[in-house]
Amino acid sequence: MKIKKKRNKLGWFIAFVLLLIVGWVSFMFIGPKKQENSHDQAQSVQRTDQEEGYITSNSSKEAVTSSENIVKDTGEASTIKLNSKEGGDKFTDLSSGSFKIYKANNVEVLKTATSIDAPAFTLQEVMQKYPEALIMNASGFNMSTMHITGFQMNNGKLFKDWGSDKRANNAFVINNDGSSQIYDSSVPASTIIENGGKMSFSFGSVLIRDGQIQKNDGSVNWMIHSFIANDAQNNLYLIISDTSTGYDQIMNKFKELDLKNAVVMDGGGSSQMAFKGEVVYPSQDQRSVNDFIILK
Repeated sequence: MKIKKKRNKLGWFIAFVLLLIVGWVSFMFIGPKKQENSHDQAQSVQRTDQEEGYITSNSSKEAVTSSENIVKDTGEASTIKLNSKEGGDKFTDLSSGSFKIYKANNVEVLKTATSIDAPAFTLQEVMQKYPEALIMNASGFNMSTMHITGFQMNNGKLFKDWGSDKRANNAFVINNDGSSQIYDSSVPASTIIENGGKMSFSFGSVLIRDGQIQKNDGSVNWMIHSFIANDAQNNLYLIISDTSTGYDQIMNKFKELDLKNAVVMDGGGSSQMAFKGEVVYPSQDQRSVNDFIILK
């Protein structure tokens, strides 16, 4: 009986020692790894203005800003000649239904805004200065300060950098060589300038980029919208969709046009268009705006 009790005690002692060893190993190897993984997860997210509060860092695009490239005024606006990869009429009216659409081939492009304090003009005032041109409103502006919004360049000089406006985090850029490209706020101004950026138009979402339809963020709704777009042949498109057209109908039309890039410009009462001295889409409230794109 005594021998049996001693064996039982020895067995319990060995089991206790083994449990201590297992606990120590778990603490030394498994515990720190869990802490490390938790730390990594905390570092892979960042705050955002979205309702859910966080997005993964891989999908975010932080604004890269630099004041060294900014000038107060870029000087008198000059044109850029687009280089389309095909011939054809300079302007083709593709308007139908609730769309005003003009396709421009090998045209000269002018941006009216040259500084953050660019004055606002009515469409009629711009038409008087450019009676033979295709004219449309472009970049948005703050209706309180009347300052133009988004990433803004003219004449190859930067007068407004990324990061100062909540919505305008994309830009349609026309380069010195007449090519067009979309940038977002993750690309610094210095890179865009080095790549030959000459003028930019900035306001809303990118609907199509490099031929790929982008995620619908809900910003294109029942309201009037203006768009700048191009196709694979580098023809430029100025487009306005009427009230209640809606996202689905707009995207179906863009697929039909086989657009390569499409960016949302200012909309609502700002949307307006004229062609060769005639208003083809009037502003709802005769609104003056700070930035027009002019094709001639």
